[in-house]
Amino acid sequence: MAAVLLFVIFQKVPTVLLVVLVVTLYLVWVDVKDEPDLEFTQKAWWFLLVVLFHVPGYLVFRGWIAMRRRRRAQEEAHPPTPGPRGRRGGGPA
Repeated sequence: MAAVLLFVIFQKVPTVLLVVLVVTLYLVWVDVKDEPDLEFTQKAWWFLLVVLFHVPGYLVFRGWIAMRRRRRAQEEAHPPTPGPRGRRGGGPA
């Protein structure tokens, strides 16, 4: 608690924290800029999440992007089969 209080009173950011924040923001930008079908608002949301939560936010982002890419790879490897043709239902024709 005392360390946080000193951080707030003196308004000075340790260099290590600033460097880590800049690196994580750069890594988010690299991952998000080439992600297909991802809207600008979603990209901005992830960027701001990392700004707010720093390293834990980046770890959540990496988990989300990994799941998204794995699902996309599974969908490309196994395209859905077409549904039945004709009329659906069990009633008389």
